[in-house]
Amino acid sequence: MSILRQAKDLAKLALSKPLVNQIQSWLALISVTRRKGFSFYLNSPDRFVLEDAIIPYIVKCNEFHKILFVGSDWYTKPYNRYFKNKEYWTIEINPNRKKFGSKRHVVDSLLNLSQHFAPGNFDLIVYNGVFGHGIDSKEATEISFQQCFQCLRPGGMLVFGWNDVTRHKPFPVIEECQNLRQFEPVVFSPLATSQYLVAESSDRHVFNFYQKPLPVVVEMHYDTPLQSISKPPVSKLRDSQSSTRLHQNGHEGLKSFESQ
Repeated sequence: MSILRQAKDLAKLALSKPLVNQIQSWLALISVTRRKGFSFYLNSPDRFVLEDAIIPYIVKCNEFHKILFVGSDWYTKPYNRYFKNKEYWTIEINPNRKKFGSKRHVVDSLLNLSQHFAPGNFDLIVYNGVFGHGIDSKEATEISFQQCFQCLRPGGMLVFGWNDVTRHKPFPVIEECQNLRQFEPVVFSPLATSQYLVAESSDRHVFNFYQKPLPVVVEMHYDTPLQSISKPPVSKLRDSQSSTRLHQNGHEGLKSFESQ
């Protein structure tokens, strides 16, 4: 019997079962954790892309001030430090995860977002790792994108992160979601694409970048001189007046014929 196995057996004898379970949970957590300074992060390729490419760009862009992250967990708690100079919001349906959210936190589903915020409130929404992990049905997914569209300002950005594997993709979301088509794909400059497949991701994690369309502006020019507006020749006006009289007389003649 190995020394490690003996140590585990001894620990089980010496410690209570709840404490053993807690220690095992900590060990499991450490196995998927990486540390930066005094903060711990999820050690996965998609989080590297989010935290090393996407978030730094958001932080430095002044146009993104009001920001919403959908979903909270232990590995999102350090994000408060990133967005200390922004109006940073989080929304999470599980009340036990409130401690991992921002100071501006909403305990509710993304499907009810418009009950908490006015239309056009946010400059950017990060909707990452929730589709296929809570929002699963097509109906719920349609509602979620409609809520994002409603609460984003025109020109605002949606970052949608999802796993392109069957077990976490209830249906072909990019191809079939109608409310997603309200958005326009936009090239995210740090990654030079509007759709980015994370390399070495076992779950084939994909980031899609969208923009809420700006309103169409119709330009009206009022400086055109009235003299430049073309008028029909006088002869054509006379011909038109004559044909109108003939048309009217024809109807009058028809009426008089019917009255006889």
